[in-house]
Amino acid sequence: MITVEGALADLEAIEKDTDPKVTPDVKVIRALKVVVKFLSTMRSNQLLTEQDKVSIRKAKAERKPEVKA
Repeated sequence: MITVEGALADLEAIEKDTDPKVTPDVKVIRALKVVVKFLSTMRSNQLLTEQDKVSIRKAKAERKPEVKA
C-alpha cells in the first residue's frame, strides 16, 4: 500500500534529480505534491464522524480573533 509520506518522499527524490534549468519539471512535481496532499486530506475528511466535524468547527470558531470595531 502506498502511503502519502512514501509518495511525497519519492517526489522529493525526483525533484532533487531534476535539472533546475528545466522549470516545467519542477513545477509539475510541485503540483503533484499538492495533489497528493489534497487527496490525503480529502480522504481523511471522509473518515471523520459528525461528532468530529462539530468539534473541529467549535475549535476553529474559538481560534478566530474577534474583530473590534
